[in-house]
Amino acid sequence: MTMMMKICFISLTILFLWRVQDVAGACRCLHLSIQQAFCRADVVFSAKVTGKQVVDTGNSPLRNPFKSIKYDIQVTKVYKGPGLNIDAVYTSSSSATCGVTLDTGDKLYLITGKLEDDETVQITSCYFIELYDDLSIAQTQKLIQCYTTGCGC
Repeated sequence: MTMMMKICFISLTILFLWRVQDVAGACRCLHLSIQQAFCRADVVFSAKVTGKQVVDTGNSPLRNPFKSIKYDIQVTKVYKGPGLNIDAVYTSSSSATCGVTLDTGDKLYLITGKLEDDETVQITSCYFIELYDDLSIAQTQKLIQCYTTGCGC
């Protein structure tokens, strides 16, 4: 092999490995409509985010600590889920593992999520999480009138 071929081979190998790492660490989700998200979620509610903190949630098999973001919330309306007092949601601290970034303040979100066995709510970018003001009039009406009565509409 000539020197030029070796350099090309090494360069291509490095690029390939770099690209594989990007793909392996990326979050992948199916795009869901608001109705699909509503039907698949354990909980659906509108809420404002009142606080944010990083919390430890255990260790990986390699003894590295897992970090999550705990968003303190004020629920304004529950559309689906048990009659629990939900005051926080949890998400991964990394977008590579489908973590979600929410803004604190006066922004109202529509949030769908998973209710864990310990009654905490987990959210990811694979769930439907949208600013309430960004929903169309049709989505808002169906959320109030249709989805809450069943998923067949």
